[in-house]
Amino acid sequence: MANYNVKLMTARVCEFVTGLVFVVGALPKAADINRFSVQMSAYHVITDKALLPWFALATLFAEMALGVALLLGLRLRGLTVLALELMLAVFTGLILYAWLVHGLEDCGCFPLIKMSPPVSIAKNVVLFLLGLVVWQVLVRGSGPDGTGTAAMTTGETPQWRGVAVRFVLAFVAAAAAVGYAAPRVEHIAQAGSTTNPGNGGGAGLDYGQFVFDTDMGSYALGKGVYLVPILSMTCEDCMGKVPLLNELMSQPGMPPMVALCYEDKAGDLDNFRNQAQPLFPLHALGDQPLLYFNLRGEDPFRLTLVRDGRALMHWDGKVPQAQEVSDALGAAPAERAK
Repeated sequence: MANYNVKLMTARVCEFVTGLVFVVGALPKAADINRFSVQMSAYHVITDKALLPWFALATLFAEMALGVALLLGLRLRGLTVLALELMLAVFTGLILYAWLVHGLEDCGCFPLIKMSPPVSIAKNVVLFLLGLVVWQVLVRGSGPDGTGTAAMTTGETPQWRGVAVRFVLAFVAAAAAVGYAAPRVEHIAQAGSTTNPGNGGGAGLDYGQFVFDTDMGSYALGKGVYLVPILSMTCEDCMGKVPLLNELMSQPGMPPMVALCYEDKAGDLDNFRNQAQPLFPLHALGDQPLLYFNLRGEDPFRLTLVRDGRALMHWDGKVPQAQEVSDALGAAPAERAK
């Protein structure tokens, strides 16, 4: 009997720890769903950027529901444990794929802490083994007298007493997390179509949503032609592009240039301006990682040629020659006629 109680207590601890890990991992995702959405893109599984927040919210719901269910000992005759093992197997497979194929550096499991793929895989293996202990002892194990099952001695009788309450609590916790995160998803207006989809890279972002004032004037990107650098204020490569951008904007016939800038924290834009000395105005997007990610491509630097709120051309990782910009402007009417 004593050995049975030790085994039972060990399995309950495994169940509780596993649930706690899932809940602790879900909370920062709910707190910053936009950053988690961007981290999901590093897996290169979801190609449509507009779908990233939806998958992020679904992942948040699943992790929180499963975590709370495990904390409360809700096993549903083993279905909860099977869901745990399946989820860990899928997550591990995705991490392996993104790591080996795309060079993943941060799995995004705990958004507040950078976790490398090997560490994350090791964590998942440990949790998988803990799940096996829960399955063996609390789901399929026999009672202390060798008859029945351990589940029948821990409250999960065939009448499912208390199961409904724990199920509702798990669902409410997951729904509350999604309810908190969903209104905070950054709204990113998409254009109905792109002028040059071959160089637009996606569904086409509506630049007409950007209407702002800078210390060099007022801008409405939905009207007129602009060169729009997409810059991160902490990106050294972006800073290194500024002299080339200054030179480009000084060439005859170039459209006005105004940069959209991702600012991780207040003051980054001023530091960038003081060090790089741009001759064009900067507009701070603030800490909006999902918006910045939708504006840029695979490279942290992008220069976009915009006409009336639509992208005509993108240049990723480089500053084009003035002639390339002129050619893109000249080709635009033909593209629209297609």
